[in-house]
Formats: sequence, structure tokens, C-alpha cells
Amino acid sequence: MNAFIRVLRSMLRGLAFAGVAPLVLAAPASATTIERVVSPGGIEAWLVHEPAVPLIAIDFAFVGGAVQDPVGKAGTANLVASLLDEGAGDIDSKTFHERLERNAIELAFQAERDTLRGSLRTLSDNRDEAFEDLRLALTAPRFDPDDIDIIRAQLLSTLRRASTSPTEMANLRWWQTAFPAHPYGHPVAGTLESVSAITAGDLEGYTRHVLARANLKVAVVGDIDADAVKTMLDRIFGALPAQPELAPVADVAPQGLGRRIVVKLDVPQAVVTFGGPGIARKDPDFMAAYVVNNILGGGSFSSRLYQEVREKRGLAYSVYDLSLIHI
Repeated sequence: MNAFIRVLRSMLRGLAFAGVAPLVLAAPASATTIERVVSPGGIEAWLVHEPAVPLIAIDFAFVGGAVQDPVGKAGTANLVASLLDEGAGDIDSKTFHERLERNAIELAFQAERDTLRGSLRTLSDNRDEAFEDLRLALTAPRFDPDDIDIIRAQLLSTLRRASTSPTEMANLRWWQTAFPAHPYGHPVAGTLESVSAITAGDLEGYTRHVLARANLKVAVVGDIDADAVKTMLDRIFGALPAQPELAPVADVAPQGLGRRIVVKLDVPQAVVTFGGPGIARKDPDFMAAYVVNNILGGGSFSSRLYQEVREKRGLAYSVYDLSLIHI
């Protein structure tokens, strides 16, 4: 994966470990040109025009994420992300998915703590319908009661499984310890109680308050030029509200530093989660730290942590570190 895609990962994610899906680019990394594009409506995007591959990839993120969940309704953003492609406008869920499948369009949404992200992958020949499907999903989600019940049941099933998973338990305990009494300490997926309490009105309110043009970040890679991107941006995102209505989120530093918390389980493996203060994006050393993080343990099989702990010593099945940042 070339350097540009790694930069796009950083640009689009509230967490640096989530990345843009790899694309096969004909030009070498040194020849990549990143172009800033602004639509007539004032929507900004970053473009890599690559006509050699008949594909278009769009990644975007709305600043907001799970920290904007209503009080007592943790998991709202996650439920919204799970429902945005379950029908839109006058198209029901079954028909909407058939449209996507018929045209080999990949549309996905994901909630994280600081962002609600989306991605679109399409063949160049099918871009018009792909852009329209994305527009509908963002501006006219249906949130039909039957779809809410089905997706809610799936998420509750996942939460029940997670409640006995050492990995999930360690992750949850770390966030709760590091950020007590702060939205960061709430699970993105919610709890059995909170997800059960979310209503259609909560979902509609979340999209109305968070999905807006001013808190939108967009990156585009593939067989589409700048003029077409300008048209596309206004077509897909132009009908969204100009400004979001975000609840203020207090700045916070991780708490409980130096603590060692042990949760005893009768399982043959151990999971260790650890963390501390990171580096701000505005810091002049941010990009250097981002590169160092990838070398040390950025989720790659070639990272030093992976090579030393797993490959050479066989001490763990997996080991990695994550650089948590604000978008």
C-alpha cells in the first residue's frame, strides 16, 4: 500500500488504525498527485485521479461519532451506521440491497468514537447509480420499524457474545478506566440496556444533528477527474444541513495511568490492553510519530512488536499498538 493511502488513513479516521481499503494503483507512490477539490457548493475533497483502473473509491467521515450518542443511549451512532443502507427514500431495504448487488456497488458505514464514517466502492460505469444510492442513504434514510428490530436484534446478539470475550472485556475496561464520566468511556456498540432503549426518534435526531457539510471530510481515489468530483460532491452531500448541531465534548486526558487491572477468567489465554497519552494532530511531529507508530506496531505483520514478540519468540498470537487521534 503506497504512502498516499497511508496518509488518507490518517486524514479520514478518528482512529489512525482504521484505513482506506487498498486500491491497485498503476503509478508508483512517488508519482502520486493529491489534488484539493472544492465544489461550487463549497464542499472540499482530496482527490487522486487514477484513470488506469476503472474503479472509484470514496471515503468520508462526519466529525461526531459515538460521543454524540444521547445520554443513556450508548450505541445510537452504531445503530445508525448499521441502518443507513437499509433502505432510503421510497426504496425499501430489500430493493436497496438488490440495487447495490446488481451493480457491484459496495456501500458501508461505521461508527467510531469521534466520527461516523462511510465508504463507497464502484465501477466507473456504475458511478451515477452509486452516487445516487449514497445520496439517498445519507439524506433520506428510512429507519423502518422492521429493519430497526432486525438490526437491533443482531447488535444485541453481538453484545451478548462480546460480554464473554476476553478481548472485548479488556478493551471495554480500558476505556472505562481511562475516561470515566466522559463519553469516551461509553462503549461505541452500547450495552444490552442502552441499545434496547434506542428509538426511531433517536436515530432520526442523530442523523439530523451530526450529518452536515461543515463537519465532513472526503477523499476520492480512482477513475474520476476533478470536475466530475465537484459535481459529485454537491450531488451526494449538497442537501445535508450546512452546520451540525453537536453537543460539546470536553477535552480529556487518560486517567488511571500506572494502574494494573486484572480481570480473572477461566480461559487458557490472556489478553493485555495498555495505553497512555498520545500526540495531537496539530503537533509538528505528528507525521513523524505516525510513521514511528507503524514501524513499532501499527497492526502490520512486519512491525517490530509483531516480529519480536510473535515471530521470534512465539509469546503471543497477536501484538500491535494503535495511535489514537482526533480527526
